[in-house]
Amino acid sequence: MDFRFTEEEEAFRKEVRDFIQEVLQEVLPSDWQGVDPGPEEEAREEVYQLAVEIWRKLAAKGWIGLGWPKEYGGQEDLAKDWILKEELIYRGVPGMDMAVVQGDLILQFGTEEQKRRFIPPIAHGEVKYAIGMSEPNVGSELFALQLRAVEEADCFVLNGQKTWTTGFQHADWCVLYARTDPNAPKKSLGISVFLIDPKSPGITMRQITQMTGLAPFYEVFYDNVRVPKENLLGEKNGGRAIAMYAFGIERSYGLVVLHNARRYFEQLVQYCKETYTNGQPLAKDPVIRNRLAEMAIEIEVGRNLGDRLNWMTSQEILTVLPSCQIKVHGANVAQRVASLGMQILGPYGQLDEKSKWAKLGGRMKHTYLSSVALSMAGGTSEISRNIIAGRFGLGLPS
Repeated sequence: MDFRFTEEEEAFRKEVRDFIQEVLQEVLPSDWQGVDPGPEEEAREEVYQLAVEIWRKLAAKGWIGLGWPKEYGGQEDLAKDWILKEELIYRGVPGMDMAVVQGDLILQFGTEEQKRRFIPPIAHGEVKYAIGMSEPNVGSELFALQLRAVEEADCFVLNGQKTWTTGFQHADWCVLYARTDPNAPKKSLGISVFLIDPKSPGITMRQITQMTGLAPFYEVFYDNVRVPKENLLGEKNGGRAIAMYAFGIERSYGLVVLHNARRYFEQLVQYCKETYTNGQPLAKDPVIRNRLAEMAIEIEVGRNLGDRLNWMTSQEILTVLPSCQIKVHGANVAQRVASLGMQILGPYGQLDEKSKWAKLGGRMKHTYLSSVALSMAGGTSEISRNIIAGRFGLGLPS
């Protein structure tokens, strides 16, 4: 494995950094502290509007779906795609969207007609996507889902409920997992996947407010919702393969979390250098120095895990194991950085950005609260550890 980037790729990194600097000057407020990646903070309307504008700027440069085939608007360059994501996340720029992840699924499992219908609008920055996986009684064990899809002459009729559907209020499409064969010999063999319009008749939703005070998630109710047959992704009852592919992508989100945690960590290091107590900078306190050094090691370990994951992806090697490894590691690092930040800031860490006494823009409170869910979202860390221990990793019996 050679983790070095080529001269062309490093030139692209500089281009991305120049673009971000331009965005920071033209679009984002002068006191911008950055936001977490993905649609959660887009529950703030002002952040959502910024994300839409930046998403369109990325599309104008041809930077959405950089790893996709050229015939669908991509550049067939995975390395540039990784560079773009890393730089945007590290700088806290909004606009990262799960539409690209769902585009990967459509490219992998969709018909040619579906690819030409659904992929170009993503590449052009025209649409947003949500994911309908979890249900009130179904979290990590997706194949126990109950939402039914009954086939009729010209459509499938959906009835049931989903929960924790992120960004549903802004979505143009939702990739929905439903049960199409309740009598299948194995639960995983009776699942199908659909591309649905969130504005279809029979769909209602209810916000779920998090302890951060934001409401990015929704309970979504499906009451006789009719989905055209051409919106079936893959084969009927073939959802298991799609789900496993999606899990590999979603669990690699741990790398996204690590890039985000690195920004908070470096802000914390700078704060310790500049903040004095009893005439000495906090950075001279031996306990704080050791804790920061330990976190620096953990972040660097995560970045190397990420480089390995990206290399394996480029070589089309199965990434189930490294995706689970970085999912667990990324969640742990993010939670530990947030906890360390709260300890160093003390009572100031409890203040949000509206307080004139807040430190680091009041972001540490937010990241501390939001990081709690990282070891549960996208499949619990326990599930990932089971996979690491099992046939994809240590070969331990279940």
